[in-house]
Amino acid sequence: MGDSYVVTGAIMACTFGMAPSSFMASPGRTEMLSNVPKGNIMDFAPMVNIMPFGMCNTLSNPTVAAATSAAMGVLTPMPCIPAITTPWMPGNPQVMVQGQPALMRSCRNMCMWGGQISFTTDGQMPCPPPVIIPPINVPFPDLQPDWMLTNLESHEIWQYKHDFEDAKHAGDGDRAIAENLKEMSARYAAQGEFDKATQAMQASEQYRNRADQKQAAAMYAVNDKYVWGTPTKEQPAEMSREDLQDVHDQAKKEQAQYDKEIGQLDKQIANDEAALMKESEDLAKVSRKQSSANQELKDAKQEKTDAAAKRKAAEKEAKEAAWNEQSAKERGDKEAAQYFHNQKKEAEKTAKKAAKEEKAADEKVAKAQKEYDAVSKEQSKAYNDFRDHVDQHKELKEQKQTAEDNRAAAEQKANTAQMAMDAQDTLDKHQEAINAHEASKAETREKREEVNALKKEEQINRDEADAWVHAGQWNKEHGHEDTAAKIFEKSAEYDDKADAAREQWIAKEKEYNDAKAAMSETRKQAYGDDAMFDAYTAELQLGGAMNYLKNNPSGNTGTSSEDNEKTSNQGSSKGKNKK
Repeated sequence: MGDSYVVTGAIMACTFGMAPSSFMASPGRTEMLSNVPKGNIMDFAPMVNIMPFGMCNTLSNPTVAAATSAAMGVLTPMPCIPAITTPWMPGNPQVMVQGQPALMRSCRNMCMWGGQISFTTDGQMPCPPPVIIPPINVPFPDLQPDWMLTNLESHEIWQYKHDFEDAKHAGDGDRAIAENLKEMSARYAAQGEFDKATQAMQASEQYRNRADQKQAAAMYAVNDKYVWGTPTKEQPAEMSREDLQDVHDQAKKEQAQYDKEIGQLDKQIANDEAALMKESEDLAKVSRKQSSANQELKDAKQEKTDAAAKRKAAEKEAKEAAWNEQSAKERGDKEAAQYFHNQKKEAEKTAKKAAKEEKAADEKVAKAQKEYDAVSKEQSKAYNDFRDHVDQHKELKEQKQTAEDNRAAAEQKANTAQMAMDAQDTLDKHQEAINAHEASKAETREKREEVNALKKEEQINRDEADAWVHAGQWNKEHGHEDTAAKIFEKSAEYDDKADAAREQWIAKEKEYNDAKAAMSETRKQAYGDDAMFDAYTAELQLGGAMNYLKNNPSGNTGTSSEDNEKTSNQGSSKGKNKK
């Protein structure tokens, strides 16, 4: 199997761990593969990227060593807490994922306690592979007591109990396979193939789960039939290879359609983003213009306020000077009266000038207010147009996300259909291997029978030759020389036949031994661990793929071209309005 990229959800195994673990790419990862975050070699943080492997069973782990010591030397596994301090190796330096080499399925890592960590899947499977399906507890129904069976005749009650007992064996075939896989896992582990050992153990658990589900379903069906009177649900028909090929081809067409739609949406979004950028710049200019007009209005109002304050201060000073002038006159102080008179005149002059400035400032405020109101109206319109365009742009991106989701669903459906066909091919090849083994057995049996027949023929001829020899000796002893000579010739003929038969069975025995060797090889191809494991996992994958396809029928659910055209027209209309 070729190397592949690792994504979130990949399954890992540790040589000292007793259960598989899941890989998680670092939070915030933006680079995706089929909408799933890709990993890089720096994703090695324990409890963040690498989850525990169940129980740890190596004495190099201090907690395991301590527990084992406390148990008087009996190996006592303890909960796994991954202790990884180095990046994954080697990675793929030719493909960078957020600045670091991509994480590949061939990458390895080491725990501080000596466990080698590797990937058993890359996480890209469209259907959950056998190694990641957790054990489940299936509830089994009980045999109903007799008082619940009052509506049944005596023979029906007997039949009900008989069928209920039979239903308990509904999953026996899967349980036998589960036991085979469990033994296979032990053999793989003894050979050092820990990845296969882990997968075989998990596949065994899955077959056990399926056996429980079959048994429970059969028992519930019996209760429904006899006790509750509920008709058994009709099972959906299996999908043929032609059906799977149709699903695969249709999903590929949908995928291509969504690819085209995403490409069109990408162009629309790019053009829309350029238009939004231009509108944003125009809005910024109008906003700066509004800010400037607002500042001018504030300055004009401040100028008016300053002029009014100056006028009021001058008027107040003029009043005070007039009062002081009057007081000086009443006192007869002409010099003081003249001083305050001049001060009054100067204050009145200042007040008059300030009044003119105030009037000019008032006109300036009115002009600035008018300018500010006009610019504010322009800014408000530009802002509302921009906000509407942003909402439309958001809808466009949502359409793209929907198209991407539908494309991913179509891709998953195509991959699942392909997985089902590949699994079926694997099962067909396995059946061919079984048929080849049966043919090889028949051929071997035939050659063995031929060897035995030739040996028997040799023995018969030897016995016949011996009999003629004894007859010849008797005739010779009794003076029948001519007869004895003829009899000895007959014995020689049987010896020749026996020799010929011996030569034939020696040649046939070589063919028989070759056939036995060939039969042993075909048996390995049909019933060896690798062959059976491939067949078992293919059968599981086929079942999972079929369930997925039945629960996810074909049909386009994504954005339509009409929706895209509508959004495009809205964007164009907004652009025209903006102009």
